[in-house]
Amino acid sequence: MKDTPDVSTRNNEIEHIMQRSAARMKQWGITVTYLAGQLGVSRQYAWQVMYYRTMVSRKKALEVQSVVDAIIERQSHVKTFGDRLRAARISRGLTLKEVADRIGYSWVGVERWEKNISLPKPGVLFHLRTLYGVDESWLPPATSEQAPPASASGQWQSVPEQRRVA
Repeated sequence: MKDTPDVSTRNNEIEHIMQRSAARMKQWGITVTYLAGQLGVSRQYAWQVMYYRTMVSRKKALEVQSVVDAIIERQSHVKTFGDRLRAARISRGLTLKEVADRIGYSWVGVERWEKNISLPKPGVLFHLRTLYGVDESWLPPATSEQAPPASASGQWQSVPEQRRVA
């Protein structure tokens, strides 16, 4: 008959490639938004491709797989302390609210840590490491040098009030 593979076989192969890529993304805390940026496509299209709502060719599936593998190899998605916090949370499948509830903080506070606006206290960082199942090599003690200055993040900077004597 034909030498070309059956359509269902090809779809199973593509589905397997995409499932593997999605699993690796979850394991490493890579978001669909970050992947979309690396692929140069919209976030919506990347989501549809990753969760197999849009048919893709084997070539496109292998391209997605290679981009995911390259992100993991370079660890380009975790350059800052906040990026590492976010990746660890996503890899555990937790939402901001779930993390906040478990450590006794607000989800806004957790989000501020992930956006490098502020840093968690050392005791909180210990709880986060335990919750995320990572060690100190993945989430080292946060230092103020790792966070951007308050003015760079768009936050108000408090200036001490000076008194004038007339």
